[in-house]
Amino acid sequence: MVSANWGMTAHLPAWHATGEAEVVAVCTSRRETAEAAAATYGVARPYWDAIAMCADPDLDIIDVGTRPDLRAPMVLAALAAGKHVYASANFAPDLDRARTMRDAVRAAGVVGALDSVFPWQPAHRHAHALIQAGEIGRPVAVTARLAISHFATPSAGGAGWKWFGTRKHGASALRNLGTHSLHLLTWLLGPVEAVAAQAMIARKEWRFDDGEVLRPEVEDTAQLLLRFARGTMGTLMLSWSSPAKTGWLMEITGETGTLATDDPTGFACGPSVTLRRGSGGGRLEPVEIPEALTAPPGIDFATPPARNQSHDIAGAMKDMIRAIREGGAALPSFEDAFHVEAILDAARRAIDSRAWVHVPRV
Repeated sequence: MVSANWGMTAHLPAWHATGEAEVVAVCTSRRETAEAAAATYGVARPYWDAIAMCADPDLDIIDVGTRPDLRAPMVLAALAAGKHVYASANFAPDLDRARTMRDAVRAAGVVGALDSVFPWQPAHRHAHALIQAGEIGRPVAVTARLAISHFATPSAGGAGWKWFGTRKHGASALRNLGTHSLHLLTWLLGPVEAVAAQAMIARKEWRFDDGEVLRPEVEDTAQLLLRFARGTMGTLMLSWSSPAKTGWLMEITGETGTLATDDPTGFACGPSVTLRRGSGGGRLEPVEIPEALTAPPGIDFATPPARNQSHDIAGAMKDMIRAIREGGAALPSFEDAFHVEAILDAARRAIDSRAWVHVPRV
């Protein structure tokens, strides 16, 4: 595992909860932090060179949790060594490096999976089943919103993510929040064929409790218009500097019914996401989620994880292990990640041109 922060608090308990994986190595950028992380979390092998860790013959899966601008060489080294790769979202800092990683996993014949786990949230999985069963008819339109308050003033809460504000690192509200949202929307509704977009820096300064003030270089607010290949039309609003943490909301309107998922507390992960359904001119009513989704077999946390996301991350990791053993792709796969990266690239070009931009399917 590359990363001792998010990796150890969110990914480590999820890997263990699968009952099918043991985390035996951790890598950070310095020897002292790697050894400290290994000691703190009971991991046998500390590394401070990710490329050397990728070459370890005893390791089967490399979990790469670094910044987007640092990730590609590590992912490529792991794939060259024949390792399966679980990569953090967003996938890459640009479309060219996304294509390189997608092509490398194809050539290596291994499993590449992405840590964008909205599709593994129980309410979303049940919504997918209802859509596939035709319970709302052909999906006509979707509207979605993800608004969090990491960098809202007067005191920004995202002190651990200050690097998000520097463009060269490959982050922005469009790229980070858009990655997670688009992986869900494309899983539910199919590929996107064209996009129009606009974005802005609404918060000119990020003020932190330690007194530091940063002027971000990247957009904190974005809106996308989406045209899906199957005919659904969509809108997506994204913000990581919202004055109010209004969280996640998605509404899918079909020809005969409507589905909505909602997480007013945050990031559309874990047990707080609800599902509602309506038709015939009536109100949206709560839908009970099957226990097989809320308590999936084969996933067991010895103690409640520190982060809600770990519940859904464990489902994605379990599926990756299934793909390694049985064949097929994980969800989301590197192929899925490349398509989302292509949408984001088209959105950036749409912002610059103020026009609809076609999304290539390659």
